[in-house]
Amino acid sequence: MAQQFLKGLGPFIHNRWVTAGAAKRQLINPRTRQPLELIHETTEAHVQQAVAGARSSLWGQTCGSDRRDALLGIANALEKHKAVLQDLEMLQTGKPREDAVYEIADTIECFRFFAGHADKQFGQTLTEKGLYSTTMREPYGVVGLVTSFNYPLLLAGWKVAPALAAGNSVVLKPAPQTPLTALALAQLAEPYLPPGTLAVLPGGADAGQWLLGHVDKLSFTGSTRAGQSIMRALAENLTPATLECGGKNPVLVLDDADVDVAAAHVAHGAFSNAGQNCCAVSRVLVHRAVHDRFVEALVERYAGTVRHGPLIDETQYTRVRQAIAQAGTRPIWVGKDEPNEGYYVPPTIFAGLPDDAPLATEEIFGPVLTVLEPFDDISSALARANRSPYGLAGGVFSRDFAKAHKVASGLRVGYVWINTYNYMPPYTPFGGRKLSGIGKDLGQAALDDFSFTKSVVIGL
Repeated sequence: MAQQFLKGLGPFIHNRWVTAGAAKRQLINPRTRQPLELIHETTEAHVQQAVAGARSSLWGQTCGSDRRDALLGIANALEKHKAVLQDLEMLQTGKPREDAVYEIADTIECFRFFAGHADKQFGQTLTEKGLYSTTMREPYGVVGLVTSFNYPLLLAGWKVAPALAAGNSVVLKPAPQTPLTALALAQLAEPYLPPGTLAVLPGGADAGQWLLGHVDKLSFTGSTRAGQSIMRALAENLTPATLECGGKNPVLVLDDADVDVAAAHVAHGAFSNAGQNCCAVSRVLVHRAVHDRFVEALVERYAGTVRHGPLIDETQYTRVRQAIAQAGTRPIWVGKDEPNEGYYVPPTIFAGLPDDAPLATEEIFGPVLTVLEPFDDISSALARANRSPYGLAGGVFSRDFAKAHKVASGLRVGYVWINTYNYMPPYTPFGGRKLSGIGKDLGQAALDDFSFTKSVVIGL
């Protein structure tokens, strides 16, 4: 039923399904490694058509209240069809239903949040020395969005909703493995948007490269290497970019932490979504006084409680398996092996590794957790945590809020959880620093990233 819901399986341009001249890509079910659907791939001509259609859209001329109502309409349409969206997400990613339910619900909430901000794009005013100065927020025009495979609809929502709320037209290129829910979003949004306002272009890296030279702003979620390549390409025209890239995210468990709370959140943060999460817990630093109790709680009570699906494809499966095989030491715990016909890798925990071990420095993007050598004082733990070239997210567990907040302030990352992990409400900006990226998704910061500040000075 889910696949029959889609009216087209190819580029969605100017409110039409376009397949002329397109090659086909075979989607694969990660749970079974069996064929799913044939998707018509985007050509360079399709990219040009999508951008031309976006530039002809009347969306940027609409008032904020009209954009608010349209985004609320899209949110309601998503909610009405949430069951089929969950099925599509499960089909193309292999994730468990509870994860798909969470993802679709958060996408709906994201559209509703940004709908509430669409008519509240305020400027500033100042009267000084006979001059009246004011600022206004303007849409960039046509924005390109390139998203990853790990949370296909949610990541699209994180970018599409604020981009539309700010008055931009959108050209979205989803990950080649997971275009189905992005196409469903375009289909459900069609009644609420002028023609050309939202295009979806399924395809591989070529489609993304073709897009770069035609947009006024780009927002990307993916690997650091791909982000660097995009940034170099955009430099030719100094096109502004938001880049949400990789992470090697530390969690610090202090000597006064509730060990069970910490272990439960670390397990979920490391292994949910099969570890395919840019902000997944990947390295844990535990105070020596509670180290053994934490490891025992993690292994004996919590690591095996997290349900997860397979990795997304053969490439990712091989990469993660190789990282585990080349670790140079045995893991202290390996979870239950899943059916071997899919791209399954069991959750795996290593302990006692030095900070410079590959598993402690390289983003694995799979269900692999490293508990590093214990620490004795907070300052050394912070120095070790910050030694990574990444700076996306981190966590702190402590019963002393003042101490935990001080540690959070010392972590050179963009997002810190205290006594929890992985909860990202739409009102809290998300994005990293260093090799983890530039700019923000979510919150008021995302609206600012999708709009341009113009100053107007009037002589009185």
